[in-house]
Amino acid sequence: MDNLHTILVFIQHVISFSGVIIILSGVIWALLLYVYYIFTGKMKEDGAIINNIRLSLGRTLILGLEFIVAADLIGTTTAPDYYSVGILASIVLIRTVLSFSLSRELMGIKSAST
Repeated sequence: MDNLHTILVFIQHVISFSGVIIILSGVIWALLLYVYYIFTGKMKEDGAIINNIRLSLGRTLILGLEFIVAADLIGTTTAPDYYSVGILASIVLIRTVLSFSLSRELMGIKSAST
């Protein structure tokens, strides 16, 4: 039983780390694109470029948040008591609401840019 707990905690950390890496890579990529378009002068020519960068970053944030929520859900199986489960449930709820609101904003940006 102790081995199963250790394996689940390891899996939780790997999935959570994957979510952080996804978010970090998306932020770096969006920043690089932004700096590139600023220095090449393309940002002034086409205002839709900023919306494309925001869409790309938003999609990456949502994907990373989904990984982190999945890791938290796995964490509920390893929680020792109901208090920890309650804390994890509130964190999952906050992250899910954040993911939902990001998704709605991205839909608004996507419809405005088309």
